[in-house]
Amino acid sequence: PKMQKKTQPPQPSTQPPQQPPPQPPPQPLPQPPPQPPPQSASQPAVSTPLEPQPLPVHQVPPSGGLPLAQQLLLQRERAIHQPRLYRPNTARFSARLIPRDLVEANSAAALDTFASLQPPAEDMAVRQSLLSRLQALVSAVEPGATLHPFGSSVSGLASKGADLDLTLMSGTDEMAKEQQSALVETLAEAMEASGQMETVQARPKARVPIVALKDASSSLKCDICMCNKLALRNSQLLRAYMTLDPRARQLAFLIKYWAKRREINNPYHGSPSSYAWVLLVIHYLQTTSPPVLPVLQDLHGPNVPATDTFVRAHDGRAFDCYFFSDIDAIGQAMSHLGTRNVQTVGELLIGFFRRYAREFDFVKNVTSIRTGAFLTKQDKGWDKKEAGFHGDRHLFCIEDPFELTHDLGRVMDRDTLRYVRSEIDRADALLSEQACWLIRRGSEISSTLPLASLLT
Repeated sequence: PKMQKKTQPPQPSTQPPQQPPPQPPPQPLPQPPPQPPPQSASQPAVSTPLEPQPLPVHQVPPSGGLPLAQQLLLQRERAIHQPRLYRPNTARFSARLIPRDLVEANSAAALDTFASLQPPAEDMAVRQSLLSRLQALVSAVEPGATLHPFGSSVSGLASKGADLDLTLMSGTDEMAKEQQSALVETLAEAMEASGQMETVQARPKARVPIVALKDASSSLKCDICMCNKLALRNSQLLRAYMTLDPRARQLAFLIKYWAKRREINNPYHGSPSSYAWVLLVIHYLQTTSPPVLPVLQDLHGPNVPATDTFVRAHDGRAFDCYFFSDIDAIGQAMSHLGTRNVQTVGELLIGFFRRYAREFDFVKNVTSIRTGAFLTKQDKGWDKKEAGFHGDRHLFCIEDPFELTHDLGRVMDRDTLRYVRSEIDRADALLSEQACWLIRRGSEISSTLPLASLLT
């Protein structure tokens, strides 16, 4: 018989017991871009670059050897001399100029309104506290997953009491749609059981699965969506534009506030989203003469680390999300361009409404911040009726800068477009010659300043 090998009894381990891996910290909320001291309305707002927050650097396509300043100069020349696709000013209003004192008064009122919309300092601490508590709940359900803010919290356009938008990024590979839906339901159960949330609602069947909640202690509303990398990149692009020139952020705040007060900022009710209105602001500032903002997706530079520029969306499609993110380099290059746009925010506000009330051709045009130009519906294939829809759904075309097949104005039908355009016409009238005429005749428009009527 074979000899049995003698086995030694197991020795007690001298190694200390393994500790569970530490939970990932929540991604901090970015600080809003610092603002310069308020300027007198009579002084033009000089477009000096703001101190930027760090932005992720992405792969830069070949620049053809052109220095950045020369690329910016070419962009400016294109903006000034490009063929205008929008229709010329109509004769609905007289050609006389708006009185300078009224423009200056509106500029001062615009800056006051902008200042009043800024969230208080403690708002950031409240948001960061909610983010930390939500991260702890997420880590208990899905170890290794992290929450990342996007939307207005990142772009610098969050106003008082704005919702907190978060996306959950898994620590493992990409999650399938079924996994995302299941995780949304599990998260909702855990958050409801925590007792920290006033309301919790899971939407596992949404295009991007989401948990909507309201914090009991702060009353802040928060949406947590699954693996939305495209939204992160969109928010970073908007932040870069808002950081380039203080007037961009000021004008975007005013237009967002106006759209909210006039109830034309809800895509679920057929009007453009706040994101779409901000894209319209950026496009106007890219195409006014001379331009206020460059076209970041059309700028390239040397000596930038190469990383993957493609971001995969919820449905598996990949989109090229490159944009030039060296804000310091752009500021230095723009300082050598000579003549620059020095309009006040009040003048730019008048110009924005004039653009879409009198000049933009809704039948033919598409706004595109990706190109900083006016495209045509025929260029995009948006001149044909879509199957399954009654009538045309491409009535006010706003191209998404990354998801190029997405028309953000597609939510509007003819009735809602008519209403949105009537609000734009009203704003244009209040800020232009008709307002001056009404004021001088003593007609009642709730204030001597058209801006006050515009925002009510």
